[in-house]
Amino acid sequence: MIRITGFAILSVLLHGCAAMLVPETSDPREKLGWAAELFNNQERPLPAERLIREAIEICIDSNDYSCLGRANVTYGFFFRSDSIGKWEKFYRENGFMDKEATFDNRLEISKRYFEKGIAYYVKTGEYDALTNAYLNLGFAYYFLGEHKEECGPYEKSLEAYQKNITRNPDANVAVPEGASSFPEYVAGQQKRAGCI
Repeated sequence: MIRITGFAILSVLLHGCAAMLVPETSDPREKLGWAAELFNNQERPLPAERLIREAIEICIDSNDYSCLGRANVTYGFFFRSDSIGKWEKFYRENGFMDKEATFDNRLEISKRYFEKGIAYYVKTGEYDALTNAYLNLGFAYYFLGEHKEECGPYEKSLEAYQKNITRNPDANVAVPEGASSFPEYVAGQQKRAGCI
């Protein structure tokens, strides 16, 4: 006689339901867009991680560095998202698809994925994407409490911003409310971190 525990049933239901209402697509960028929607707005990190990993495989198969940059940066955002915290019990018991990640080291893993994304964007020279990726690498250090380490990524974010503006003078960089420009916003972060 086979005995099924309540946890086993719950696990099957969670994994089975995880993909519900997620459109099928072979486009890695669409997968990443859906993943971001799932972990940012729907508190559904389980199908989000699956989509991110599927996108990474497609990007690898097509040797698309731009795609790999975006996929790794998205994975970085995933690991620091609030939705992970809301699934703490599940992740502590079952872990992530990335077997190096644990609930407790997820912010370090987030940082690593931002670094991977940056490495790909450097190869493609996508300064708009690098501006954002470096800024968020700085924030990754902030969340880790490593404030002195924030300084380098913020400086590189400003350098990428300047290169992007030189290349695309009409580029419109979104900044949070209260900041009049991207350099002003980054200067605020640098001051808070003790960089300037």
